Amino acid sequence: MARDQSTGNDQRVGAIIINYNGGEPILECIRSLQRQTLTPAQIVVVDNQSTDGSLKKVRNLFPDVTVIETGYNAGWGVGCNVGIKSVNTEYVALINNDAYLDVQCLEEMVRAVQLQPDYGSCASKIFLWDDPGTIEVAGVMIYRDGSSFGRGRLQPSDRYNNLEEVFCASDCCSLYRRHLLLKIGLYDPDFFMYCDDTDIGWRLQLTGWKCVYAPKAMAYHAHSRSSGSYTDFKAYHVERNRLYLCLKYFPFPYLVASIFFSGYRYLYQVWRSRQGKGALAKYRKERSLFYGLRILMKAHWHALKKAPTMIRRRREFQAMTHPYRGRFGKLLHRFG
Repeated sequence: MARDQSTGNDQRVGAIIINYNGGEPILECIRSLQRQTLTPAQIVVVDNQSTDGSLKKVRNLFPDVTVIETGYNAGWGVGCNVGIKSVNTEYVALINNDAYLDVQCLEEMVRAVQLQPDYGSCASKIFLWDDPGTIEVAGVMIYRDGSSFGRGRLQPSDRYNNLEEVFCASDCCSLYRRHLLLKIGLYDPDFFMYCDDTDIGWRLQLTGWKCVYAPKAMAYHAHSRSSGSYTDFKAYHVERNRLYLCLKYFPFPYLVASIFFSGYRYLYQVWRSRQGKGALAKYRKERSLFYGLRILMKAHWHALKKAPTMIRRRREFQAMTHPYRGRFGKLLHRFG
């Protein structure tokens, strides 16, 4: 079983916001953190070279907030790594710049993660900013092709009210034991954006740590405001990073099986899109199916070129997970 190595600062939370052109929503995000019943020990904004003036507003309106500039658009993972290294707290809360928290959100996440010594992270209950009666995500689950999905997506807000284990947290609003992230390895810089939380989820789960979902820890998110909801950028990174996950964590039999599962998913998505349903249907309103296929092939080609790097990281990770190698199939069965 995983063991807690608490530093003793059980209630100390460092809140980290990754900002890229956050506009007005990041201001509400910071205000919501300042209103928390469990006050963050430190609020850190890591800015990825925003050009919309949001960073200037943060500095002027919130002089007590720590601002760190990466100097370039470093992506989600690098920004998280900078923020995690900048604080010295027992927990780190990672929050999107276009999300705001209910006043008890941090307190509820800390309370939940302290229920068991092998809880390494906590998932919040996230609603749509513009439609708070609708769930965006209530913890993250996984598919057998390596992709992940938000549990409870677009379902009524009165569902998913039980405290329970999920595969991992959505980093729109999540909590981690900081020392665990330092131990298992921080965010993979090659992901840039999307699936980063699933990557961390695999590492935590395969080293014996669990994720607890806290339904009373509530947040509200303007979905994909920074990058767009149905864009070539998102489609490319989601698909490429899914392949990265397979290369990094899937045992060979499951890796082979993931090819067939992904093929099934492609056909299913095309079928649904012809009925006007699903994300692909919305994508096809602006782009042709052939154009989407080009994006898909680009993602596969770049994943193939990066395969040696991912396989090297796979071996490095396996060196620390020998006692838990049998967990993969059980995890896929339970959360897949």
